[in-house]
Amino acid sequence: MFKPLTGIKVIDLTYFIAGPGAAKILADWGADVIKVEPVFGDPGRTTGKPMCMPTEDDCNILYNIYNANKRGLSLNLKAEDGKAVLEKILETADVFVTSYRTGALKRLGLDYEAMHARYPHIVWGQINGYGDFGPIKDNPGFDTVAFWARSGAMMDLVEKGTSPVNPLIGFGDATTSCSLAAGICGALYNKVKTGEGCKVMVSLFGQAIWSGSAGVASTQYGDSYPKTRHIPGTPVMNTYKSSDDIWFYMSILEPDRYNPLLLKGLGREELIADPAYGTAACKENARNMTKMLSEAFTEYTYAEIDKMLTDEDIAHEKVQGFHDIATDPQAVANLFVAPVKEWNGTETQMAMTPVRFTQVEPKTVQDIAPTVERTAPKVGMHSVEILKEYGYTQAQIDALLASGAVAVNIQKK
Repeated sequence: MFKPLTGIKVIDLTYFIAGPGAAKILADWGADVIKVEPVFGDPGRTTGKPMCMPTEDDCNILYNIYNANKRGLSLNLKAEDGKAVLEKILETADVFVTSYRTGALKRLGLDYEAMHARYPHIVWGQINGYGDFGPIKDNPGFDTVAFWARSGAMMDLVEKGTSPVNPLIGFGDATTSCSLAAGICGALYNKVKTGEGCKVMVSLFGQAIWSGSAGVASTQYGDSYPKTRHIPGTPVMNTYKSSDDIWFYMSILEPDRYNPLLLKGLGREELIADPAYGTAACKENARNMTKMLSEAFTEYTYAEIDKMLTDEDIAHEKVQGFHDIATDPQAVANLFVAPVKEWNGTETQMAMTPVRFTQVEPKTVQDIAPTVERTAPKVGMHSVEILKEYGYTQAQIDALLASGAVAVNIQKK
């Protein structure tokens, strides 16, 4: 598999999901990512517990998703010797990724201004909650509050009249991590041209606003959220249920072209000539047309509807749950999910990072799909290996371990 970031060295000082996810993407693209953790470990190692996933030292599913393909170095950055180790590896690093808050970084001397003065070659990337300016720039920002709650997504992406959505942990984090990884690559290209690094900033709140950009604009022109499927913006972009109780979503973006085909397939030819049903004007007839389509679709099984819509090239899809994805044939065929083993041998179908690279036309999906070549490290798992790479002698390593400045193979339960 072609990995365009081979040879790039990344220092990953992140925790929980968004920051680790960005560094994981860079690792999948070939970068050598060193995950720097405190001696007690990334607090994100326990995040999977509320989601019914094991979080033991030998089997930590959620942590593995965002930290596989990295090496682990455990440092006490409050100890001078531990900080000195980090400074040494930063000398030859290309990228520094962090999700620590700016105040903590300043206390450690790892904020952008201080680091750029010492290491002007480093691309410095940060994910935070709310951005670098404004009245709450220093607030803690997890995806549930900064991405979901403040952005409008938690309230407006639900069926009207229901409660705010209880969001999936990590949804906003994973989305934001993609933007930071992309920004870092842009900065690396600039570094090739100038020899100098720069600061790359992404926030969960900013990412959420970009993700909801259509709604941010439309609500300034009379559009309103949340919506109800009973009165959608257009009835041909809506959910419906088949006679065998399967929900599906239909999406017609060219109603003048496709509405007549839909009505013919449903045996409602008499409505084709009515502009309230057969053309884009159906938006003004949303409630009535939605009621008519709902009744019409209940006369057919989903298999019949699927064939009907497919024959007419009308975009549609069965509405699935997360539990369906591990065995979804399209996801499996593209290795969008793939089996990943934990240290104890437990195997889980895990989501893979979505970008693929190739320099030749691939013959199989394995030629382009990212894989997990290295299970997420245990705390300090590669500390000794990394120290030796940077010229530390065994006696120096032993002293660092004895002082607590460096930790190795810490067991986390």
